[in-house]
Amino acid sequence: MTKRIDHNAKSAMGISRRGFLQGSAAVALTGAAAAAACKRDGAKATRPGGAGDVEVSDLRFGMIALTDCSPIVVAHEKGFFRKYGINATIVKGASWAAIRDSLSNGDIQGTHMLLGMPLASSLGLAGSPKVPMIAPWILNRNGQAITLKADLKGKVSTDPKKLKPLVDEAKTKGSPMSFAMTFPPGTHSM
Repeated sequence: MTKRIDHNAKSAMGISRRGFLQGSAAVALTGAAAAAACKRDGAKATRPGGAGDVEVSDLRFGMIALTDCSPIVVAHEKGFFRKYGINATIVKGASWAAIRDSLSNGDIQGTHMLLGMPLASSLGLAGSPKVPMIAPWILNRNGQAITLKADLKGKVSTDPKKLKPLVDEAKTKGSPMSFAMTFPPGTHSM
């Protein structure tokens, strides 16, 4: 039996896969056009760490292989960067910290980041090198969720207060629950 994939099926948030991709492409095109406008107007890019002003047409974009890298990847694959005279290279990073450090030391010139990372870096917080950064575009509105193991299905529902007795019980039994998040300056930790 073959399963038919419906690319117009709506997700729980009311958007289809096709709509998501079209929206991502539009965001990527907007970013590429803005970058091209800066280049066309003779704007200069400032290297992190105050290394001076330079005009750039070769850009290395860092990315973590998550859905929020879609606008960068779509812009690259659709040729939007090339269309505006930007020779873009996409570089996969190993972790958020590695991406942050690559941007700080100039190995890459742009990336997607968790929203709190440019702020933490500009202030030198949470182990970030103190390097001023700007976030010219918001590529997504995050989408974090607290995900629990299947054994807890139906026990918590929409009331987070119902989780505490389960956590206390597991601790009493000698097998405390573990909770994790991806990176401290991200909204995940909030």
